[in-house]
Amino acid sequence: MRGILYYFSGTGNTKWVADRFKENFELYNIDVDLIDIQYIEDREVKKCDFIIIGSPVHVEFPPKVVRDFLNKLDSLKKSKRAIIYCTQAAESSSACCFMAKCLKKKGYIISAQISVKMPNNYYFSIGKKPTKNEIENLLIKADKKTKNTIENFIKNKTIRENTFFVKFQLDKITYCVFKNMIPKLSKNIYATKECNKCGLCLRNCPQGNITFEGGRAIFHSKCILCLRCIHICPINAIRYKNKKIDQTQKNIIKVLNLNK
Repeated sequence: MRGILYYFSGTGNTKWVADRFKENFELYNIDVDLIDIQYIEDREVKKCDFIIIGSPVHVEFPPKVVRDFLNKLDSLKKSKRAIIYCTQAAESSSACCFMAKCLKKKGYIISAQISVKMPNNYYFSIGKKPTKNEIENLLIKADKKTKNTIENFIKNKTIRENTFFVKFQLDKITYCVFKNMIPKLSKNIYATKECNKCGLCLRNCPQGNITFEGGRAIFHSKCILCLRCIHICPINAIRYKNKKIDQTQKNIIKVLNLNK
């Protein structure tokens, strides 16, 4: 059996879970290829027995890069099993239900849709800063949830963490408001004079939203607030609303395949 896991990860949370899926499937002699959807143009699912799609959550829904991938994904001539997982700071979100609806229309059978609670990378705006102990506990629980999902998948048992219809509709409205506010919110991100033009943020922005002007990084209007630039800056020179951010994702973000 062979699977393909398509993912997008801004600051490493979703990729960290993707790695756990790969490692734990290997214990059953099942190969899973990991593919970062921000780097692929071909949306035709390659030959495999099942797929997994992983996404972070931006105010209850998947970010634009994931929604675009789902919209362009080819419909199936023959049904295929799918696992959907979303990573967020909250216990759950409407993102999995949204993704499941998209995949069902394409002919996929949803074997699992789960929300995986991970460290809050946006704590400086919403929520609270996670402690090292809290981060470690979250990762332990995330690994256990991944293992449980795989065990049930192999036994042909379905896991669906659904969202109530009313909540889904309210979350949809909330996300639409957030989406329209992103250009304004992204203006709060800027690089200080400490920026040494290393280019790490420029090379790794999934939207190609960063340029260098006047000796430092400049952020434009295509931002999706994935927060990667803030958490990967080697000298922590990127601010949000004049705040210097404690890069709590430092260890997790190492799992990303960054362009050095």
